[in-house]
Amino acid sequence: MPDHSLSMAINVEGLRFSYDKQQQKQGLRADLEIGEWQVSAGQHVFLRGESGSGKSTLLNLLAGILTPDSGSITLLGEPVSTLSSRKRDAFRAKHIGVVYQQFNLIPFVSVLKNVQLAAHFGKTKASDVGTFLSDLFPRLELPIECINKKASELSVGQQQRVAIARALVNNPDILLVDEPTSALDANARDAFMKVLIELCKQYNTTLLFVSHDAYLQSYFEQVIDMADLNTTSNNTRAGATS
Repeated sequence: MPDHSLSMAINVEGLRFSYDKQQQKQGLRADLEIGEWQVSAGQHVFLRGESGSGKSTLLNLLAGILTPDSGSITLLGEPVSTLSSRKRDAFRAKHIGVVYQQFNLIPFVSVLKNVQLAAHFGKTKASDVGTFLSDLFPRLELPIECINKKASELSVGQQQRVAIARALVNNPDILLVDEPTSALDANARDAFMKVLIELCKQYNTTLLFVSHDAYLQSYFEQVIDMADLNTTSNNTRAGATS
C-alpha cells in the first residue's frame, strides 16, 4: 500500500518513453525523456507546453495508462511503473483523479451515473455519491437538478464542472488536469480555475495542471516549462556529433 506519510507525491527518475519502439531501438530520440523530477504532496504545479511537447504523454504515464520504456515512476511511495495493468488501474481509481480535455463523460447516462461509475472503481459507496454531489454542486455553480440530467444535455461549462466532481469523488491524492479550459471564454475559465484551486486546497490534493495557456500560470505556486522538463529535444541519434 502507498505510504501516505511521505512528503513526495510524484517521483520520476530516468524516464524514457517512445511511441515508436523500433525507432528508439535504432538510437533515435524518444518522445519523452525526464532525468529526475519530484512534486511534493499538496503542491499545485502548472506544466506549460505547446502541442507535441509531451505534456499529455506525461500525464498518461503518471496515470498508469502508459508505462515507461525505462526509468521509474513512484507515486505516493508506490512504484506504479512496475505494477501490473490490473494493479495500476486499481491504484488510479483509488488515488488519482483525471480531468481530460474532452471530459470523457458518458453522454447517454445521467450525471449521477457518470460519477457513480467512477466511485465504483474507487471503492466509494454509490449511496454516498448523491450527498457528495449535493454538497459540491453549489460550489461548482451547478444546479442541483443537473444530477439527473444526461451528460449530453449539459453545456460545455457544466460538463467541465461535472468532470471535476467525478475526478474528486474518491478524494484522490493526486489530480491530473489536461487542457480543460480550451473551450471556455475568459469569465468561465477564471471561474473554473478559482473553484479548482479552492477544492484542491480543501482536500489537500496534489495538482498537476497542463496547458499551453500561459495566462493560467498565475494561479499556481510552481510553473514548469515542458521544454525544460523533457530533455528529448536536446537528444540526437546515438553516436552522432552535435
